[in-house]
Amino acid sequence: MILGELAALAAAVCFSLGPTFFTLAGRRIGAHITLRWRLLLATLVLMCLHGAVYGRVWPQVTLEQALYLLVAGFVALALADSLLFPAFVRIGPRLAMLILNLQPVLATALAWVFLGERLALWQLAAIAVVLTGVSVVVLERDPSAAAPRAIDWGGVLMALGSALLGAVGVLLAKRGMQGQVPALSANLLRMLGGMVPIWLWAFVRREAGLTVRAVREDPQALRYLIAGVLVGPVLGMSLSLFALRTIPVGIATTLTALPPVLLLPIGRWVFREHITWRAATATLAATGGVIWLLVGS
Repeated sequence: MILGELAALAAAVCFSLGPTFFTLAGRRIGAHITLRWRLLLATLVLMCLHGAVYGRVWPQVTLEQALYLLVAGFVALALADSLLFPAFVRIGPRLAMLILNLQPVLATALAWVFLGERLALWQLAAIAVVLTGVSVVVLERDPSAAAPRAIDWGGVLMALGSALLGAVGVLLAKRGMQGQVPALSANLLRMLGGMVPIWLWAFVRREAGLTVRAVREDPQALRYLIAGVLVGPVLGMSLSLFALRTIPVGIATTLTALPPVLLLPIGRWVFREHITWRAATATLAATGGVIWLLVGS
């Protein structure tokens, strides 16, 4: 069981590093182009890895398993991200990430209802501690920042919709992995489920050519994309899917919700951001909740 928790923690670390590269790429070529290339490159890398490991590009799964995983990718990587990116613009990353922290709660509730997963009281308490710590970190404001504006409720609803779709995607992926589907196979199918509709939509909008030219004219952006893909969608997502297959949904999604906390030292040491005592205390609380889950398992 401990391997599942460690995989989820490692995935959280990957999800903390990957966005740095995608942010650098997005500043050069735009967020939507970055999203398309992220999915395409991740799919190609996963196909190569799958072929090297299993001797075949297409995973050996049943039709039902494939459909669940493809739909999971469509819901979590295509639909949810299409709501999340505008939410970041409309309400800012702090509030959007706070709302996204509801995903583990939503996933736990849905798993309780549809998968029959039951968590002990102490596990629910540990999840609450982790989510509280993450939420405080996300809400903590830089003292030098400008005064907050009125809340854009349209952006709030977009972030809520993204959190709900992400939770649904988690359950679909877990259902699709039943029968001991390897995490690498599940990740490939999930990525395909997100990549294909995103690129079809780009062709419909006649933006595929623009997407290709943007990377061709900016090789540095391509390097950022490759680094981000290897760290995030490939390694991080494979680890998170392994965790989903081996431990309860609520614990897996809680541990992988740690990137806002893990980004604190990166912000302090790399970007020289100001870290308040409240954010530091919340970081310790969230870390304590993670240790609680690990020791108790």
